[in-house]
Amino acid sequence: MRKRRLHLGLKLKDVCHGLGYRSLNAVSNVESGIEGIPAKRAYAWADVLELPRDAFFQFVTGQVDDISDAATATASERLTQSERELLACYRRLPRRFQRLLHQRAVVLETLAAAQDRAR
Repeated sequence: MRKRRLHLGLKLKDVCHGLGYRSLNAVSNVESGIEGIPAKRAYAWADVLELPRDAFFQFVTGQVDDISDAATATASERLTQSERELLACYRRLPRRFQRLLHQRAVVLETLAAAQDRAR
């Protein structure tokens, strides 16, 4: 987990914020193997670590032995540099700002679709 987090350039606090944890110890304990990832939080961890959800869930539940198997994404799951930067910024935002940004993105998507139909 730590290797993947560092590969993405994320700090412990970034992961902590993205997962909604209040304590950095929770993330540190998972990274060091003291605690496991609860199955109900596997998708949140996958999102923060930018791994395919289903493959990561299989890793967490013991169906796959190596996390590198979970890191193999299809072409449609790969993000551009711009998308990764946007996602990293989003994850550093407090939850209330994440919700606001999501609401505004939905509005912009609707406006863009309406503009495309008008052409």
